[in-house]
Amino acid sequence: MNKYLKIEPLLAHRSPWVSLLALIMLILVSTLITFFVGLLLVVPIYGSDVLEMLVNAGQSFRQENIALLKYFQIVNQIGVFFIPVFLFSFLKTGSPGGYLQMNRFPTVFSLFAVIFLTFSILPVIHWLSGINEGMRLPGFLRGVEEWMQQAEEKNQRLTEAFLSTTTIGGLLLNILMIGVLAAIGEELLFRSVLIRLFRNWFGNVHFAVIISSVIFSAFHLQFYGFLPRLVLGLMFGYMFVWSGSVWLPVAAHFLNNTSAVVVYYLVNTGYVETPADDFGATDSNMLIFMSFSLSAAMLILVYLAEKKKQQNWNIN
Repeated sequence: MNKYLKIEPLLAHRSPWVSLLALIMLILVSTLITFFVGLLLVVPIYGSDVLEMLVNAGQSFRQENIALLKYFQIVNQIGVFFIPVFLFSFLKTGSPGGYLQMNRFPTVFSLFAVIFLTFSILPVIHWLSGINEGMRLPGFLRGVEEWMQQAEEKNQRLTEAFLSTTTIGGLLLNILMIGVLAAIGEELLFRSVLIRLFRNWFGNVHFAVIISSVIFSAFHLQFYGFLPRLVLGLMFGYMFVWSGSVWLPVAAHFLNNTSAVVVYYLVNTGYVETPADDFGATDSNMLIFMSFSLSAAMLILVYLAEKKKQQNWNIN
């Protein structure tokens, strides 16, 4: 027997549902371990009562509480997205970079189109948010709706507390946490892994994109932002499929999140007077239609550019 015989990855030939179950278990275990490691690392700073402080931090958004919440937000991102995704891809193929489609890059044209798209689609996103906020559940689900509203209000207060910085250091930390880590981590999980799993499971890439986008939107637990986030998830998903690279949806996700962080900073420091939540919003149906048309055109151009790139690869 050849002593150099390559060992087959543990999940190499497992069915999609077994692989999905393994992914969920990795996420749960990694989340717990990173939380407790993060807890131990922060005890010398906050003392032995840090767990109680963390529980109370969600009720009172003082500056020291926000710093603690941001720390655990970063710890959570590492535990939920990065560690389990790379472990899963290693167990699946032994080559995380290839499995996660990190070793291919989109065209320069597509990246510029994404920059334009990030801002051109804002009126449509705000319009969808308005529709989402106007939705009401049937009367017998009134208790559920009230719980959703309370959860939404709490998440909104927390988001505003996170983004209420007026310092350059606070701005850079928010860009790292909300722009860089969230964009890379969420795209690796929801696009690189879940789209691939669901495509193998159902044999249909469109089902895979839709299901992963629904999970992506539901994961954020912001019920009255479900519809616009679903549309963004679909957009990111097709960028991933068309380009064969995770970096295009990462770029789109990063620009979307970071632009919100920067706008909040500019509002907080007095450079912009328009409320951050209203940035890009309009009541003009004509502007909303133009936003939709321009955004659709950008997506079509991205599709054509990436299709041409794929054809050139096949020729070469």
